[in-house]
Amino acid sequence: MTSVFPNRRFFIAASLCATVLPVAGRSQSRDKDVEGGLGGTGIVGVLVDTGVLRLSGQAVETDASTQASTYFGPVPLRLLQVGDSLTVEATRVADGRLIARRIEVTYPLVGAITALDFERNRCVVNGVDVASERGLRGWRIGDRVAVSGLWRGRSVVASRISTAPSLLDLVSGTTGRRTVGGVPIRRSAVSLTTAGRFATVAGRFDVGTGVMRAERTTLDRFTGAAGTLTTLAIEGWLEPTKTAPGYRIAGLGHSFERNLDLGAFANSRMLFTGPYTGRFAADAAVRLPTDPAARRRLLRRISL
Repeated sequence: MTSVFPNRRFFIAASLCATVLPVAGRSQSRDKDVEGGLGGTGIVGVLVDTGVLRLSGQAVETDASTQASTYFGPVPLRLLQVGDSLTVEATRVADGRLIARRIEVTYPLVGAITALDFERNRCVVNGVDVASERGLRGWRIGDRVAVSGLWRGRSVVASRISTAPSLLDLVSGTTGRRTVGGVPIRRSAVSLTTAGRFATVAGRFDVGTGVMRAERTTLDRFTGAAGTLTTLAIEGWLEPTKTAPGYRIAGLGHSFERNLDLGAFANSRMLFTGPYTGRFAADAAVRLPTDPAARRRLLRRISL
C-alpha cells in the first residue's frame, strides 16, 4: 500500500473526546461516469442541529430552492428532526457558506417491528437487527416504523425511530448479489448483481421467508442536484472488502481511493472528509464518541 503525506490538517482539543487523524491519497486513476456525474458537496450523516443544519462536521443552510424529501415524497423543511439520517447535496457560494440543493431523509429501514428487546434497546425490522440509541419505549411488535441511522455491518444503529410514512416496506444500503443491506431482494426491475453500490428498494417484506419483494428500486444515493461532486463528508462505520484499500463505509455505496490506510479505524464510528474523484480520496478522519450526547456535542462544535 502506498504511503502518502496528508495535504490538509485540522486539530480539535483533546477535551472533545475525538481522535483526529489526517489520511490522504492522490487519485492514481479517476473513475469516470460514476453515478452519472454528481455535484458540489455530498454529505451523509445524522442531523445534530436544525435551523442551520449541522451534520458530519458541516453547517448547511437552506434557501427557497432547497428541496427536502423522503423516498416516498416531499417533506417540509420544518419537519426535519435531530436524529434524522440525511443525504445532502450542497453547493458552496461566494462567501463560503454551504447551501443545500437537495435533502433526503435516508431511512435504512421502513417496516414492521417483528421482535423487541427493551433491556438491550434492540428490535428487528425487515429481518435486520436494529440497535436504538434512544431506546424503544412506546413501540410494540407490529408497529410500522421508519428507522433513521447508520449501517454497522449487517445491523443498523438507529439515531431516531418514527412512525412509517408509507405502507410500503423499504431497505436502503449497499448492494450485494441480489441483496441490499444483506436483505434478499426478489423481482427487482434493476439488476443488483454489481456489489458495492447504493440502492433503495421499496416493496413488501415477507417475514416468513425473509425476502423483500421489490415494487420500486432506485440505484445510487446522489442525484446530481448540486452539479459535479468534488467533496464528501461522511459519517459511518467501516466494513471490510476484498478490494483495496480493504474497507468501505457501510451503507454508503462509494469506494475509497485505493492507497488509503484505514485499518486503524476499523472498529470505530468515524467521520471522513475529503475530495471525491470518482473514488473517495478522504484526507481527514475524526473518531467519534460512542455516547450519543457526547457525539452530538462534538459534531455541533467542529467545522471541517
